[in-house]
Amino acid sequence: MKMYEYQSFQESDKKVLMFYHLWHGCFTESAVNIDIHAPRNITRTIKENRDALNNEDILGPYISYHYWGEPLFGYYDLAKDEYVIRKHAQMLTDGGVDGIVIDYSNYMGGRGKAYTKNELTNLLETYLKMREEGNRTPDVAIMCTWSAEEGARAANDFYEDFYSKDKYYDIWFKWEGKPLILVHPQKISYELKDFFTTRRPYPFLTPVDEENAWPWLSLYPQKCGYTKDNPKEVVSVGIAQNWSDSLDFFSARDEKGHFITRGRSWSSKGHKLLKDPTSSLYESHKGANFNECFERAIELDPNVIFVTGFNEWIAARFKNVPSWARMSKDTTPPFGAFCDAFTTEFSRDIEPTREEELKDSFYLMLVENVRRYKRVESKTDIIVPIRIEIDGNFEDWDGVENEYHDDVNDIANRHAQGIGRHVYVNTTGRNDFKLMKVAYDNDYIFFFCETVSDITPYTDENWMNLLLHVSFDRPHWEGYNFIVNRTGVRNNHTTLEKSLGGFNWEVVDDKIPYRVKGNKLELAIKRNVLGVCDKDIDFMFKWCDNIKYEDILNFYTDGDTAPNGRFNYRF
Repeated sequence: MKMYEYQSFQESDKKVLMFYHLWHGCFTESAVNIDIHAPRNITRTIKENRDALNNEDILGPYISYHYWGEPLFGYYDLAKDEYVIRKHAQMLTDGGVDGIVIDYSNYMGGRGKAYTKNELTNLLETYLKMREEGNRTPDVAIMCTWSAEEGARAANDFYEDFYSKDKYYDIWFKWEGKPLILVHPQKISYELKDFFTTRRPYPFLTPVDEENAWPWLSLYPQKCGYTKDNPKEVVSVGIAQNWSDSLDFFSARDEKGHFITRGRSWSSKGHKLLKDPTSSLYESHKGANFNECFERAIELDPNVIFVTGFNEWIAARFKNVPSWARMSKDTTPPFGAFCDAFTTEFSRDIEPTREEELKDSFYLMLVENVRRYKRVESKTDIIVPIRIEIDGNFEDWDGVENEYHDDVNDIANRHAQGIGRHVYVNTTGRNDFKLMKVAYDNDYIFFFCETVSDITPYTDENWMNLLLHVSFDRPHWEGYNFIVNRTGVRNNHTTLEKSLGGFNWEVVDDKIPYRVKGNKLELAIKRNVLGVCDKDIDFMFKWCDNIKYEDILNFYTDGDTAPNGRFNYRF
């Protein structure tokens, strides 16, 4: 187990781009129209129906799109769900991702159904609002299909409808001083060539064999995409690859029924051939494939690491496997065939999921690997002791210079139509954290927090909790040894509890002094109670409001936390 320290990323010449998808509502529309059980979850269907691989009637209709698993935020439609767009932007920037590359490889130009114009508009408008609020978002680039003629048509559509609008200009990911677009340059107009920096999308998993081509998915050991002047411009990092001896569907099997592509657990050091594509024996959550590919990318040390991907989630169910996809001798397995997503093991999404095997494990791996690539190190501050009076007069906090900031306007507030029958409502947002401080003297640790609006009454459930990590050598819940305000909150005094192991708590001090005035709160905890009596103080802390702790993933979805998600401030 690890505790994840929140760290801000400074401007760097090392860039991380993330493959990102808008297509869920548009592509699953036909499935929802013909299938009352859509959206279908392949992983759960196979687990709950052990004959699913031998019965063509258990999964949904052919050609209709299926989900490999359930996203943490549900089966969302990004044309209608600003909440999810905001959460994704927050998670990606917190993880050190500089830009998203939106997948339009299935769009052939002409503003057809696959254009997902509403989704792209919603994302760009939401990013504009977030930036106006002072919050961060990734930059945005678009990847067109690799065909020269169709890619040129698509690029022209995007230029006319989006890139030519001045209001979006600051959002575009810039490369060599101009907005980057991944498109075959042969047939695009001189106007577009002048406006964009172009790189050709490279659709093969084998090493790049031409200048100015960017791969988004490669086989380990990857090689760099390059230009005439730069031999190490970009390296792709994949979560998994639908490949065995050639490009396959993720559901490919050999003649004995073993699933054979490079799933999440695949490694050059060894991998498992199993007949159950949902087996826990894969240990998918360890991310052997992802970590090996990232290690290779860090070793190559390119200017850009291009990660595939964040939120693909869906694949169509084929009855007949195309000739270009090498499968087993049985080309029409009873369960059908799924190209780019299949089950927990055979999928390539980093976005946290409700599937128990994975949860947020790949997101946390991303965070660690990006920090290694960008060489981000934890800082140790020299902080002068200061005495704070817990009296509701907050002027003495003006002398505390070290500050911890949280994104504003990010409390959970959601009412959105999802895919099919799913409607998502979340009204847990309450106190919106803004600014935090910590101080100390010989006897106490002092905590301060400020919210956007006045703090709600202490009688509220799960009100203004403070979580503290001191040591893994002591009993803890998810790394947290202490919690404040869980029980025994009353006017001007509250309760500190310590974990007895897991979410079992024992009161250690029920007279913790605190004060609230308007949108500010302060409290003091005795150092000897926390066990931080040494000269060098080192602990992590997190503020939470209106979080139910039965599931650690609620840190991402509910109320508000400072810092976001699973991160913690370090003092």
